[in-house]
Amino acid sequence: MKTRAELFKEVDEKYGIKTTVVFHSDLSEKLTDEEYQKQLDFYKKMSEINWDDFEDDESDDF
Repeated sequence: MKTRAELFKEVDEKYGIKTTVVFHSDLSEKLTDEEYQKQLDFYKKMSEINWDDFEDDESDDF
């Protein structure tokens, strides 16, 4: 079992994602291997999003 702290450290190291969730969660909480991998997969998918696709082109402004 790994902790949330280990998860966020790995997410930062692998994907360069830093999140404020570390301030709102119990970093010593233990995660099962399945939970840990599921969370890691989520952050991997987040890192693959091309955020430039979401730029505001003002075409939907009223």
